[in-house]
Amino acid sequence: MDELRARRASASLLTQTSRTLSRLSSHLREKRIVDLRQVEDRHLVSFARRLREAKTPRGTTLSAFSQSAYLQRVKSFFAFLERRGLVLRSPAADLVIPTASPLPRITVSERQAARLMEAPPQETSTGRRDRAILETLYGMALRRGECARLDVADLDLAAGTLLVRDGKGRKDRMVPVPGRAAAALGTYLRDVRPRLVVNPHEGALFLTIWWGKRLSEVSLSFLLRRYATTAGIGKVHPHALRHACATHLLKGGADVRHVQAILGHKKLETTALYTRVVIDDLREVFEHAHPRETRSGRRKPEK
Repeated sequence: MDELRARRASASLLTQTSRTLSRLSSHLREKRIVDLRQVEDRHLVSFARRLREAKTPRGTTLSAFSQSAYLQRVKSFFAFLERRGLVLRSPAADLVIPTASPLPRITVSERQAARLMEAPPQETSTGRRDRAILETLYGMALRRGECARLDVADLDLAAGTLLVRDGKGRKDRMVPVPGRAAAALGTYLRDVRPRLVVNPHEGALFLTIWWGKRLSEVSLSFLLRRYATTAGIGKVHPHALRHACATHLLKGGADVRHVQAILGHKKLETTALYTRVVIDDLREVFEHAHPRETRSGRRKPEK
């Protein structure tokens, strides 16, 4: 953990690593392993098997993406021990990582996104705050943690810019604030946030209703799920709005390199994953709308 902090790892990576090591430690204790030098390949295989059977607090199984993240952290941990000479050979060297798409399983369409933005009631302070949050997540393609970490000082409505601090890899980036998000944020800052502030030194942009504290990542997920249900979309995670923003920008003709800058991706190949989704959508349009195509194949030639 100290090495990750020295490398300025993101808060989410630190949390994920801590959670992984805690889970792994518990598993090894059950196997009566008290020294990391005793860990063998089979112990990590059984850990991977346990992950497949594990349940989330909601009673569902861990997604392939979550399992992959856990096991990747395990590989990195033992690689670190091997580099330091604390183990002779990493028992995780040959550990198979399940393949998982980095894109959310739930795709939010443009119509669904519009309904979602309208879901918070504008006659209440909570609703106006939540509208600003949703417009920020969707309008600027923020990760959940990035949104929760926003400070008032990061937002410049006059210039139409938002500074996103400590993104993935501890990188900062500046993104434009689109019109609808700017309007919702302006309303929140003018009419709502001043009522919520308890400590005048609190710099957080989005505050809790009762205590005036920084809104947590868990609260962001909870309020999004609530409004997604109201909008008739189903269960939606904040990352799905980031995915939707990127996809809708590309559909609208945005250059993939511009979308890369907005998302804060280091590699263009990561952003290119979204173009594949757009191509799949276009292929479906062809199958449904092109006069020489049908859903099941080519139409029979007319006589």
